[in-house]
Amino acid sequence: MNRIRLDELPVVTSPRGPKLRKVMSTDDISVANVVLEPGQVLPSHKTPVDVLFYVHSGSGYVVIDDENIEVSAGDMVPSPKNIPHGLKAGEESDFSVLVIKTPNPDTLKNRD
Repeated sequence: MNRIRLDELPVVTSPRGPKLRKVMSTDDISVANVVLEPGQVLPSHKTPVDVLFYVHSGSGYVVIDDENIEVSAGDMVPSPKNIPHGLKAGEESDFSVLVIKTPNPDTLKNRD
């Protein structure tokens, strides 16, 4: 088994703006670590798979459809497929969220 340390993974800037670490990707699951700076927003968007947001550190909001759910470290929020969702960081510190998608949307095209 391999241990994954988030702080050792390479950081890129996602097309939507926030910093992003790709944690793992298999046919069944995709896990990314999204890190927003204070006040930063990941705009609302839809995905064709279920998503689970796990707040790793900081606080802010998970936006599901038109509902803003206030969250902090340790909280989890599920989002059903095809429902708009996004993130908003609080004003005090970085907001680190694990975004878990199942099945992996990048492999949907390859399935029968």
